[in-house]
Amino acid sequence: MSLWSKSQVTLSIAAGMVLATLPAAAQSVWHLITPDEEARDDVAPHAPALPDRFGPPTIDLLRPDLSRPIHNPTTIELRFSPGPGATIDMASFSATYGWLGIDVTRRLLQHAVTTGNGLIARDVDLPLGNHRITLSIADTTGRASSRTFSLSVAR
Repeated sequence: MSLWSKSQVTLSIAAGMVLATLPAAAQSVWHLITPDEEARDDVAPHAPALPDRFGPPTIDLLRPDLSRPIHNPTTIELRFSPGPGATIDMASFSATYGWLGIDVTRRLLQHAVTTGNGLIARDVDLPLGNHRITLSIADTTGRASSRTFSLSVAR
């Protein structure tokens, strides 16, 4: 006894032939946007796009002066500048040391005075030699930047 009747088999074969003639993409079409979503978006207020000049925040090292060797103890003073319409998110600040990226953020912040747009750490003792410090910061729009500073510490 067959589970399929002759008409079911004929219908199944016909449906298969129709599907076989369609392009593969047409068989699995899905909608990224529904007609209702499109209609709501069409009447929504359109915010102007931010011009490209509104880039990520900038990180400036005000002290020490890296154009000459640094002597201990030194002061590290940083200024962060957000783009228009944003403020600096100090909670996003991070500082790493060297090629291994050793996280020194907490140590630096424990000894620094922070402001809304920077920090200052006095009486910092650094080992003699050449060092790399990478600083990162983000603003309240989520734009982030990092900057690596190379410094030389002398006696």
